[in-house]
Order: sequence, then C-alpha cells, then structure tokens
Amino acid sequence: MTSCSNSGSSGSEEVFLLNQLDKQPEFEGGYEQFILYISEEVKKAPEGTFDGIEDKVFIDFIIDKEGSVSHVSLKNPLPSGAAKELKSILEKCPAWAPGQMNGKPVASFQTLPIKF
Repeated sequence: MTSCSNSGSSGSEEVFLLNQLDKQPEFEGGYEQFILYISEEVKKAPEGTFDGIEDKVFIDFIIDKEGSVSHVSLKNPLPSGAAKELKSILEKCPAWAPGQMNGKPVASFQTLPIKF
C-alpha cells in the first residue's frame, strides 16, 4: 500500500491518496459548498490580490485525521500576496469529515484545481 509520511508538530502521520481510502473526505455540504467557500473568501481578499491571474491553479493539501487542512502548497507560481492569501483561505476553512480506512479516520492528500 502506498502512502507518504508527513512530519509535523504531532510527529509522523501516514497520509493516503484518495484512491486508497474506503471513504473519501467530505466538506460539509459537499464539494460544491467547498468551492463556494473558496469563492466567497477570495472575494473578501484585499482588492487586487488576485487580479491578473488567469491560469488554473493547482493546490495540494492534506486533510488530517481530525479534518483540518494543512500543508498547503501551490503547484503554480503566483504573486506572493495571492499565494499567501490562498494558503490562508484553505488553512482556515471549516473542518472536513476526514477520509477513512477500515472504519478509522486517516489523513489524506488532495489536489484542488481553481480557475480564477
């Protein structure tokens, strides 16, 4: 079984890919609600933060076994203000129902495409 090890303040935690999970992580209200959350938060960003970004941006992050988002990284280069704001939006998002394996919550790796 393929997984990766993630070192954080709580030590090492196995992080699984979505296709390895028995149950996928779920944002309250579903994926559409998660996209709506991001969209609303982007609108609240300081004026000009996301101006001129036209490409699709891919964001990697981990949903830990408690449902919190962490280890956010951007696959595309963005202006530093936009990158910092986008990371903050994801890190402060409401908790997810974590993914599960064998009936137990586990950390999972996610990739999210966002089009501005």
